[in-house]
Amino acid sequence: MQGIREPWTVVLAAGEGSRLRSLTTDSEGKSIPKQFCSLNGGPSLLQLALRRASRVSPWSQITTIVAEQHEDWWSRELGFVRFGNVVVQPANRGTAIGVLLPVLRILARDPAADVVLLPSDHYFTDEPVLERALRGALREVDRRPDRLVLLGIVPDEPDLSL
Repeated sequence: MQGIREPWTVVLAAGEGSRLRSLTTDSEGKSIPKQFCSLNGGPSLLQLALRRASRVSPWSQITTIVAEQHEDWWSRELGFVRFGNVVVQPANRGTAIGVLLPVLRILARDPAADVVLLPSDHYFTDEPVLERALRGALREVDRRPDRLVLLGIVPDEPDLSL
C-alpha cells in the first residue's frame, strides 16, 4: 500500500463454531468447525479469509491462529502458510487469548506492527467493499497511530441466497 507500512493480518480460525453445529455436521455425524466449511461448494470460509487477508498484507505477514484439536482440517488448508505464521492454540480459552497469542508473536518480530484482525468464519458477497473499508481503516491508523480502529458491518437483511 502506498505510503502506509504494510500491516500484519491475524486470521482467527480457532473457534468451535458451536452455534452452527447443526448445519456443519457431515454425513457421518461428525461436527466440522464452520471455518473449514464451504457455503457453496467452493473454498472454505478459512480459505476465503486468507484471500481477504492477502489483499491487505503480504503473505509473509499473515498469521493464522488455529486450535490444536482441529489439526485434521487446518493442516491440509494451511500447508502453504509459512511455518512461523501458524499459531496453534493448545486449548480454547476464548477470543481474547486467540487474539493475544498471535499478536504477541507478531510484536516480538515487529514491535511497531499495525495489525488487522479478521475472523475466518464470516462470508462477504462484496469483497471489494470490505477491502476498501480495511484500507480506509489502515489509512486512519497511519494518520492517528494512537487510535484503535474498529470496523463493524450492519447487515441490511439476512442473505438467504446460500
